[in-house]
Amino acid sequence: MQFHQRQFTRSTQLALREHGFYISQRDGRGQVAMAVELPYEELLPLRLEYRNTVPRRQLLWGLGGLLYVGLHLTRPLLADSQPLSNEAWAGAFGVGVGLILFFLYGLHNWWHQAILHTSRLQVVLADHPRDRRQLRAFVSNLQSHTKAYLRREYSLVNPLGLIEPQLRRLAWLHELDVLSTPEAQALATRLTGRLPGRGIKSMGQRLEAPYVN
Repeated sequence: MQFHQRQFTRSTQLALREHGFYISQRDGRGQVAMAVELPYEELLPLRLEYRNTVPRRQLLWGLGGLLYVGLHLTRPLLADSQPLSNEAWAGAFGVGVGLILFFLYGLHNWWHQAILHTSRLQVVLADHPRDRRQLRAFVSNLQSHTKAYLRREYSLVNPLGLIEPQLRRLAWLHELDVLSTPEAQALATRLTGRLPGRGIKSMGQRLEAPYVN
């Protein structure tokens, strides 16, 4: 499964590979800005955040500066009571259209962001309304695929092997929500032969849990 997003200044590709999550970003000239493959073991937890970063104060200052420059340039004409020429009106109209286009582009590509958080890095994307459903579906599929991979590769236990490393691995899988609490406890019992949390009190002292096999 893949996700692509193209912008005027950047393009992003996200892909699920056999052993890891591939991230590639290129600038507007097509040059590679980032290309990395994160192993699934280092990916969780995943979180998708939407952030609004519209620079209101900077935009207001910029608009005020443009109004000041415009009034300064047109003051001589207003003082002489001369009407503005067609070229001046066309120039003002062009500047206004350019500012509107700049604001709309920044709103959809710079200031509304969708940020994919992993345990290692963050992937910043534009929050395009047309991409939201596809991006959410991709992140959901990525999380399910990662958990299935970790479960397949790391949830098997061997009672004849070293117990402590396997218990730490089960705790790691449980912490990442790959294994539920009952699943982790059942595997730990199978590994150690003891029921977790079932110690016995005798003479005021807590004894070890009984063996079940």
